[in-house]
Amino acid sequence: MLIRLDSPVLDDALLVITELVENVVQHTGDGGELTVSRHDDAIRIEVADTSAELPRQYPPDARRIGGRGMLLVAAMTRAWGSHPREGGKVVWADVPVA
Repeated sequence: MLIRLDSPVLDDALLVITELVENVVQHTGDGGELTVSRHDDAIRIEVADTSAELPRQYPPDARRIGGRGMLLVAAMTRAWGSHPREGGKVVWADVPVA
């Protein structure tokens, strides 16, 4: 299935990619690996990096300067998660297509 460039799904996927890649840059200072693929009725986004620290979703707090990225990811996706891998971890998110 092709996804049009003006599709709201693409906008959602790009926001999620931006948040996940920003986490890699902010928390590792290193590069990562981005994979985007079709998975059932969703766009699967995976970002691998060299940190073993798994992401956390913090409760909303107006006094907190950062820590809202995973709240955005949770709001824009059907599901997200992470798992360790040799040399780091993978964070994944599924943006629904339908």
